[in-house]
Amino acid sequence: MRLELENVSMVYQSGTPFSARALEDVSLTVEPGERLAVAGPVGSGKSTLLAILAGVETPTSGRVIHGTREISRRQTPPPGSIGLAFQSPENCLFEKTVYSDVSFAPRRQGLDGLEVRRRVENALAAVGMDPASMGQRSPFSLSIGEQRRVALAGVLAMEPRALLLDEPTAYLDPAARRDLIRQLVELNEQTGVTMVMVGHDMDELARFAGRLVIIDGGRKVAEGRAEIILTDSALLARHSLDPPGTVEFCSLLSAAMGDQVAPALSEEQTIETLMQIMEGKC
Repeated sequence: MRLELENVSMVYQSGTPFSARALEDVSLTVEPGERLAVAGPVGSGKSTLLAILAGVETPTSGRVIHGTREISRRQTPPPGSIGLAFQSPENCLFEKTVYSDVSFAPRRQGLDGLEVRRRVENALAAVGMDPASMGQRSPFSLSIGEQRRVALAGVLAMEPRALLLDEPTAYLDPAARRDLIRQLVELNEQTGVTMVMVGHDMDELARFAGRLVIIDGGRKVAEGRAEIILTDSALLARHSLDPPGTVEFCSLLSAAMGDQVAPALSEEQTIETLMQIMEGKC
């Protein structure tokens, strides 16, 4: 599903002494099946952009387009077309069992029992959970990481054409964070669902994104392929963002060797760079 913002601005409490501009003249296109990351410092407007893109918030000015359909105050996204996972989505869990929670949206869509079961099983499998062993457990007996997977499965059970994620790994331990990003990438590659993820952890965005946008002060200040943006340490520093750890490591290598070492965006690339350096020194 193609998503588009055209010259979108957002002012909260406009016309009052408490007026606050969150976004200013932002244009953005997300192509079908793309994995796009939106990065920026705290308070930059990332979450507002995601809410507007989802149709949850209506911009003060500009247009929001889903496919060929413009979203406005009078026209909302078709049911199930957009899946939105808020930050800390586990707070939205409420049913007695994992199965009931994940099946809530499909049941509300009026689907028959077999279709509901198919969607629940597929959604749980997509987030790395076994429907047979997890379905009848209480979601409140699970760890935070497991609860977050259940909440995400509840969104996936709607089989949305686009999935929007607001810092989905926040407050998870490193292993759970890495695992969740891996599952999202695999889901995108297997189903072609369009994904937009907001975050500020550059290591995670490096593993997730094909393309990256930086928002700062409510404006779009950079856009391009992830491997170009994330290896531009000077650009990231200007917007109070740290480069991925692998890029910092290569920078330290350059300083120690007195020679330029090409920045690597993944652990595999970093190991390959180290091997090449060792072979050259032997």
